Amino acid sequence: MRLFQLSAGIAAMAACMSVCAQTATLANGRVVTMVVPQETFSIEGPLWNIDVANKQLIGTGFRVTIPATLNNEPFLMGGTQIVNNEERNLGEITAGTLDRLLDVNAATRDRIFDTAGFAGPIRLGPARSLFSVSEARSEPTAGLVRNPITQKQLEDNYFFLARNAFAQYAPGILPANFLGLIGIRTETGAFPTNNNLLPPRRFWRYPSMGGATFMAQGSVYQDAQGNRYNIPDFPVKGYLATIILAENVCIGTLKATALGNFQTPDSFVIGDTLILMNQDPRMPMDIVGIGNSPVSREYFSTAAQPGLFVAVVGHMIGEHVMMGEAIDVSAGVFDPGVGAWVSVIDRTWGFRPGQGVSFRGDVVPTSSTLLSYQFGNNGVFAGPEISLQNQLIVDPVLDTARFDIRGLPADPATQPQIKFIVRSSSGDRPIIREVVYDWAAILGL
Repeated sequence: MRLFQLSAGIAAMAACMSVCAQTATLANGRVVTMVVPQETFSIEGPLWNIDVANKQLIGTGFRVTIPATLNNEPFLMGGTQIVNNEERNLGEITAGTLDRLLDVNAATRDRIFDTAGFAGPIRLGPARSLFSVSEARSEPTAGLVRNPITQKQLEDNYFFLARNAFAQYAPGILPANFLGLIGIRTETGAFPTNNNLLPPRRFWRYPSMGGATFMAQGSVYQDAQGNRYNIPDFPVKGYLATIILAENVCIGTLKATALGNFQTPDSFVIGDTLILMNQDPRMPMDIVGIGNSPVSREYFSTAAQPGLFVAVVGHMIGEHVMMGEAIDVSAGVFDPGVGAWVSVIDRTWGFRPGQGVSFRGDVVPTSSTLLSYQFGNNGVFAGPEISLQNQLIVDPVLDTARFDIRGLPADPATQPQIKFIVRSSSGDRPIIREVVYDWAAILGL
């Protein structure tokens, strides 16, 4: 964390100390209340341990309790994602599903062998522990959730997935000595001279890796018996508590892509880096195309052409293998399977009494659609449907448009929701997509 970010967080928390009294409900149903005067904490550092029974994460000397709800709102773990066997996002990990963070469950119980349509497997398991390699390889220690058997599973998974993906590419896409670079070496550390004649597994070198980073800011709470709990109640990067294996970034032009199969993830290559679609069932995997539209793995792997500009955020294993979690191909890919897409960019919402609500977003495609909006309340949108066509800034090359709306008259008490409507511009103009935002709730009004 940069010093100015830490200072800003401290200042914001200090400003909140007299006005943010809150309650939380723990996973066991116990209600806890913020201690007055407020006592705060802030951490960003290695995740040291997970106490599933007590719903607690330990890092930088703090034992942090993950509640079921905070002020009656579900508590979600940032940096996490649960998907089903159809790759539908079921949301983030919560107190009720905290056991999904454990390496052993991610490597066994929570794997998903089903394929993503005609693409590769959804989640074949993690290739990196939430703890450092030296810790995870250590013998089981009382109270610490490390297990060398599980760590070996993760290491074997890394080599298995990377080898399978490497074999899909023609010579020259990746370095000829790629298997040696990722750790498949001989007894003396030499690289194999023939990728079909590999040295014994016991000589391979799994990269020395650190564990996950745990981020949280919050306050001390207590129950009726006086027991104290560190509860995250101040958002950091949009979440109250976040687990991140890494925020490694790889940006460049696409060299090649490969659809996977039942034992091989979909993958692509940027520079000399092999990027696999994330296989860790605890972490997200999302592809964003033109206008922030979602792109399926199958379409990306078949439609993305060499030379396309791609930005990837994920977690590295060594220097040449990345598990991609967030893939941005907004420079040139739109998946026609979504029909149309409209979205408001995070953190652009604003409201001034007497002036109205402001926001900025994108719609795609624009050559065959019409965009409008309605205000509503509690899911009822009875007001007029108002066109936004005259507000669009069109990019004809990408067939997308940006809208930048300032001071749209609205009352947060009676019109707290806005619905964006994308219609076909032909025929009787049927609706292609509708998206609703609770703009007043987003702004805390």
